[in-house]
Amino acid sequence: MAKRPETAENGKKNIIILAIAAIAVIAAATGIYIFENRDSDGVTDSSKDTYDIEGIECTKKQNVETYLIMGTDDRKIDDMDTVQSDTNILLVIDRKEETYAMLPLDRDAMVAYDITDEDGEVLGETTSQLALAYARGGDDETGCEMTKNAVSKLMDGQYINGYVAINMDSIGKINHILGGVDVKIEDDFGDDSDLVKGKTVHLSDKQAEEFVRGRKGVGDGTNENRMKRQEAYLDGALNAFKEKCLEDSSFVNDAMDQMEDCMVTDMTNAQFSKIGKILEGNKRIDVPEIKYTRTINPETKLAEVIYDEVTLNYATIKLFYNPVEEWYFESLLEEETE
Repeated sequence: MAKRPETAENGKKNIIILAIAAIAVIAAATGIYIFENRDSDGVTDSSKDTYDIEGIECTKKQNVETYLIMGTDDRKIDDMDTVQSDTNILLVIDRKEETYAMLPLDRDAMVAYDITDEDGEVLGETTSQLALAYARGGDDETGCEMTKNAVSKLMDGQYINGYVAINMDSIGKINHILGGVDVKIEDDFGDDSDLVKGKTVHLSDKQAEEFVRGRKGVGDGTNENRMKRQEAYLDGALNAFKEKCLEDSSFVNDAMDQMEDCMVTDMTNAQFSKIGKILEGNKRIDVPEIKYTRTINPETKLAEVIYDEVTLNYATIKLFYNPVEEWYFESLLEEETE
């Protein structure tokens, strides 16, 4: 059969038909994708651009780096010497917005983490105090990894770029390396202490240990109170760290060499230097308060902190997501604080 000559009008019609067909194919494919990936509970999965968290539509922040800072202490469990992470603080750096945030996590927070064998194979999951995740590791590196795993699960699976664990017996040494840290004294340390409530103090090495580790007889004697001081010290230490980095380009390498025997980390000196440079001009932002209940387990006699899921998710949003309707999210935060 002879091919009919194509006129300009016929060519135009063919282009229109092809365009309509292409649109139909794309629409069908999109419909299939949405249908296959739709969750029954209305929460979007990780392959999508938007996420539904507590009814708040969000997009994932880009250029966010997260680091876990642990302060470890020696304890006895069933007459066995163990090391626990008494202090756990998440440092979240938003490189795009040039901000950073610190989220202290209670040592008694009940968290889930994986149990592994000697080869690293996951045998199952258990739930216990966050501090005990480190102890269950058996050695410092495994303890750090287990604690990191537990914190990641607690924060909705957020990726943690690195960790550093510092023995709390070395607070004085760290303070000395930093040249002292400035903090405001918010608690009553007693008449025998040089730490006077209401004053801003450039902590000596001995004072730094008292400020960070003191609990009984300090303020109201609670762990929450001590966590606030540890956060304040870390904030001051970061400021001192930034100043030292500005003054001396070799500071990080020298400091890491001095701290080698009291620190465990999966980061290099270059990474620490990079963090210092990032923080130089970054502004600290507040994280929404996470509500919780604290009880004593009648069987184990241990304190157990259960985080409120809603306010925990709000903190997660603040750190890792951008609400599509920022005003709506802020209004929810205001309601929580009223």
